[in-house]
Amino acid sequence: MATIIDNTVLAKIKSSWNQWIKNSVEFCAISENDIQVITSFTDYFDDGILFDIISKPNGTFVLTDKGYTLWNMEVNGIDLTKKGSTRYKLFHWYLKSFNGTVSNNHIQTDDIKLSNLSQAISDFTQLLLRVSDLGITNRANTKGIFFDDAKKYFEREKNTQFYFTTNNIALGRSNQHYKFEYNFTPKLGTNKLTKLYNTLSKNTMEAIIGISSDTTDYFNENYSNSSFNILVNGIADNSMQYVSGLREHDINVIDFQDKNDVIKSFGNVS
Repeated sequence: MATIIDNTVLAKIKSSWNQWIKNSVEFCAISENDIQVITSFTDYFDDGILFDIISKPNGTFVLTDKGYTLWNMEVNGIDLTKKGSTRYKLFHWYLKSFNGTVSNNHIQTDDIKLSNLSQAISDFTQLLLRVSDLGITNRANTKGIFFDDAKKYFEREKNTQFYFTTNNIALGRSNQHYKFEYNFTPKLGTNKLTKLYNTLSKNTMEAIIGISSDTTDYFNENYSNSSFNILVNGIADNSMQYVSGLREHDINVIDFQDKNDVIKSFGNVS
C-alpha cells in the first residue's frame, strides 16, 4: 500500500533532504581567500569530487577545480580537448549548461555573488559529475555519446512519436534550481519531467531521490498530472539495485536502449 503523503510526511522528507545536503558537503579553509569544498560524491575514477571557492577583491567568488578534472581525464586516456570530437562538443555543452568556463585547463565559474553562491555550488558539483561521466565512453565505445544520441532521436521523432519541450527548470524547496532535459507531454494535461543520466550509481541514485523530494511542491503547483522520470543509457545488471531504489520513490527509470519502452513511456497518446 502506498504511503499517504500528508503534511507530516512532507515535513519528514524536507528534513531528510536538508540533512542530506548538510552531510554531503564539507568546507575547509585553505587560506584567507580560499575555501575547499569536499563533497560526498565520487567521479568515474572513484576519486572524490572537490573544488575551491576563491574570494575576489571586488566581493565576488570563483569556483574552480584548479585543473584537476581535465588532468585526471587526460592521465586516464580521455581527451576532451580535441576540437570537433563528440566529447569536446559535449564537454562544452555541459560548460554552457552550468555557466562554466575553462581557463588554463581549470574548470571554473566566475563572478558569483554571495547571494548566488549556494546555487552555484550545487551547479558546479553537477558540472564536475557530468564531465567525469565522459570517462565512461572510452575509445572502444563506437555507439556514440548518450546525450547526442538522445537529442538526435527525439528531434527526429518529434511531433510524430513525441511531444516535448527541452531544458525545463524546477525550483526546489531549498531554492535550488534543477534542469530537466525534457518534459514529455504524451497527452494534454500530462507532464513527464525527465532527466538524462549515462549510468546509475549509488551517488546518482541518492542525488536523484534528493532532487525529487526537493521539487515535489513545485511539480504539484506548476505541472498537472506530473511525474519524475530518469532516462538511462542502458541498464546493466549491477545497476538494477539503483533502479529499484528509485522506483520505490515513485521515480520512473526508462532504458534508452529499449526503444519500445521509450515509446511506451513517453510516446504520444492518440
